Amino acid sequence: MADQIVITEKTSQAKDVRAAVDSRYGDILPAEGHLINLQDPEEVVPAWKRWTPILLRPEGLYGSRPAVGGNKAAKLAAIREALRTAKQVWLATDCDREGQLIGQEILEHYNYRGQVMRVLFTAQDPQTIREAFGRAKPNSEYARLYAAAVARRQADQIYNLSLTRTATVILGQGARGVIGVRRVKTPTLAIVCKRELEIKNFVPVTYFVTAQVSL
Repeated sequence: MADQIVITEKTSQAKDVRAAVDSRYGDILPAEGHLINLQDPEEVVPAWKRWTPILLRPEGLYGSRPAVGGNKAAKLAAIREALRTAKQVWLATDCDREGQLIGQEILEHYNYRGQVMRVLFTAQDPQTIREAFGRAKPNSEYARLYAAAVARRQADQIYNLSLTRTATVILGQGARGVIGVRRVKTPTLAIVCKRELEIKNFVPVTYFVTAQVSL
């Protein structure tokens, strides 16, 4: 097994990195988005399996577990096996908050303690990727970015699920399905609905404009 590996966020990214640096930095292994999910509420507190209008906030943070579905298990297994012998990992996931989370959460889940370097690039042409590897920094310098991503995800888990269950139980009586409350979709939908109501309730008013005429 290689003593260093590269983790990318997706397969297409892995292909671009491979075309740019080949195996200079070790085997290149793609994730497929999030390979690690947070536990469901009932995995933390069994009583939370029953939907009630309560705040689903555990004593600490929600724990993590491997994602299922599609080829996620196979992707994660390949990375997990490579981490057993890897002394250095190059995180080449997207350079935003979510990319930081997708890569680092795998390392945290498996308690990886080797050296981790962070590779940041916004374009995926060979020259840009090679330059990005050349100026890579220790992943520890991005601890705040990772913390921000963890906080966002934990907040979504707590409040989105709590509000979704509350809305479904209280407002959805007799209705089919779940009334989902989401951080982005819900306020966006509210903006669209508000504008639609303004259009429907618009009342035209006749008005005149007087013009001054110079003689």
